[in-house]
Amino acid sequence: MDADKMPVEGETTFIGPGAGGRRRNDTVVMGAVQRRLETLYPYMKGHWQRVSFEAAAMGEELDLSQESLDQLRVCAYLMDIGMIDETIHALIKDSSVTGVDYMQNADMRRAVERHPVIGARKMEELGFARPIVLAVRHHHEWYNGWGYPDGLSGVAIPVLARVLSVADAFVSITSDRPFRTGCTPNEALEEIVGFAGVQFDPSVVPALEKIVAQKEYATESLIDRTLDLAADELEA
Repeated sequence: MDADKMPVEGETTFIGPGAGGRRRNDTVVMGAVQRRLETLYPYMKGHWQRVSFEAAAMGEELDLSQESLDQLRVCAYLMDIGMIDETIHALIKDSSVTGVDYMQNADMRRAVERHPVIGARKMEELGFARPIVLAVRHHHEWYNGWGYPDGLSGVAIPVLARVLSVADAFVSITSDRPFRTGCTPNEALEEIVGFAGVQFDPSVVPALEKIVAQKEYATESLIDRTLDLAADELEA
């Protein structure tokens, strides 16, 4: 039997498509998975909504089709569905190690690196489209081939996974965590640009650069308009 198809003790079971004669409701699945993840990992609250927003914005900059943009939004909410697995959560919950240091533990690393495989299998069981299943499986691949679970590199990594990887990193770096304070958008962008061609697709990173620049311009414009209004009120 293929190792990826073998059942794993303690895995969470999901109801697949067609159960009870009902069609799967993607929004319901996305909401249920998000709530479960936020219950298990409360410091990640709001993470997947933000990844969905950033990934979709990047996808638009990259001129992805509407179908791909819709799939990207779904992927963002469901990419970490494998982290619901009881064996993974139990190991993280019981660990006294904080921050990214827990990945230095061999057992912890092996467990966490299973979540894309588990997640992709669950997505198949639920009947999601192949591009979504592949994006969930490969969103931790590195552009230079150093990622997991399959060590894919370059354009062999599905495009949705390459976009998700950048969006996920940007949201993670800019978010507060129990073990660190989030960086500014420009600091996060600088770090991601530094890993273009290594961890991230160098053709995707410029899309993030445009988005960060647009947000910075919008913020500055809002401040300018606010100051102008305040000056007008004083003159009046």
